[in-house]
Amino acid sequence: MGEVAEGGKVVLTDYWLIASMVLTAAAAAVLAFVVLPAQGRVLAAADGSPEVRDGVLPQAKALSMTTGIFALLWAIVVVLMIVRPGSTTGV
Repeated sequence: MGEVAEGGKVVLTDYWLIASMVLTAAAAAVLAFVVLPAQGRVLAAADGSPEVRDGVLPQAKALSMTTGIFALLWAIVVVLMIVRPGSTTGV
């Protein structure tokens, strides 16, 4: 059973929709298990001494990388939802 679009085509089995759901789940996992814990560690160290702040610099760089990965995953989902490759709805 799937959502039927105009013209009688089942769209929940289209690969672009499945890919966007998988990428959304991956983005949520990156946010929950990587970005938020790292952000908490970096912010906690920001209140420390200059030596502690210097020690957290590699963690801050890794945080910026994982935040970029998170943003890239969302950008791909947005493109998939707008372009909808193979869609026959004409919208």
